[in-house]
Amino acid sequence: MGRVALVTGASSGIGRAMALALLEAGHRVVLSATDAKALEDTRQSSHAGDRAAVVPADLSREPELPVLARAAEEAFGQVDILVNNAGVAGNPARHPQEMDRQEMRRVFEINTFAPIHLTQLLLQPMVRRGWGRIVFISTSLDTMLRFMPYGMTKAAGEAFIAALSTSLHSTGVTANVLVPGGMTATRMTQRRGDPGTMLQPQIMGPPIAWLASDASGRVTGRRFIAARWNAALTAEQAAQAAGSPVAWSGHSDRAISPADFAATENKPAPR
Repeated sequence: MGRVALVTGASSGIGRAMALALLEAGHRVVLSATDAKALEDTRQSSHAGDRAAVVPADLSREPELPVLARAAEEAFGQVDILVNNAGVAGNPARHPQEMDRQEMRRVFEINTFAPIHLTQLLLQPMVRRGWGRIVFISTSLDTMLRFMPYGMTKAAGEAFIAALSTSLHSTGVTANVLVPGGMTATRMTQRRGDPGTMLQPQIMGPPIAWLASDASGRVTGRRFIAARWNAALTAEQAAQAAGSPVAWSGHSDRAISPADFAATENKPAPR
């Protein structure tokens, strides 16, 4: 039997699509969101029987996070794969300087702090077992820059994954980011256009199934765009084509350290 995954925001949209893909791949999956009825609908739709468990939780309430982590571990004995997907769009500000601080805190609590907290709660048993997958569902760079405070919360989450992947080097636990790659037909976008012209949640299935597999064990600190995942290729080839360094770590110079300054000052002037 496969591994055990916890998928937050599994009641609809891309969370539901990823949960169903993981169940189809043979894993056991703990489905979590605020809507218990919708979670049960997801469970029934999977036809996975007792390989799917429902654990409702509200990630905006910090005391519920340890409860969710314990319940997820108790459902199948452990959690091997954490898919931090649940999120809210929030009430966008027209300009960054106009953001409401209360709203900003609320969106960060759900989109950034809750995923980090859940990761902290579930990570150490993965490290002890020498196998684990942490996946943070993020958004496109232009969305980060245009939609505040939502975009900021995803940028912060990606920075956490970049640092985490370095910290987990050689532990057997990987940390990666997965994004749809464009506007996706979910509840978050239902008033923003024709769903028929948007990306469909199901595009998240193949990449999340691969990220949750043994085959991805050497891949960490990467950002994958589901819309670029080519099903005509092997999974490894598709991952190579759809991936890039997480949190723009491949697009900037290394920070200059005091040692660099000292080396520059002591270097003889050109003649």
